Amino acid sequence: MGKPKFKDGKSIIVDYAKRKLELPEYAWNHIIKERKRDYFEQFFDKIVQTLQKPSTVKKSRKMENVVIYERHFDDFYITDSVLGRAFVNVIVNWKTKRTLTAYPSLKRKKGRILWPRKR
Repeated sequence: MGKPKFKDGKSIIVDYAKRKLELPEYAWNHIIKERKRDYFEQFFDKIVQTLQKPSTVKKSRKMENVVIYERHFDDFYITDSVLGRAFVNVIVNWKTKRTLTAYPSLKRKKGRILWPRKR
């Protein structure tokens, strides 16, 4: 998928529930530059896939209106020689519809599961 395309300082991604979520350009720069995750620049498609087809969506335990979209990937390459299996977490404020950050993790994050709903 390449890099995000920004118009008026934001890129729009539609999630699994048809919500239009913003990825502000400053948040993208935060993801790839400020946190020294420049390898994430090649994984924008993983962020999109996580928002569109998450394995779970959890309520943040620390912040109001914030949720964690989570998806496991077997093909998360951090370097050319290393194959990583990792969860990609995308943190979104549902009230403002803005993506705050994204990061890989080797284990699941804790939180109350909002989706998929248990019957």
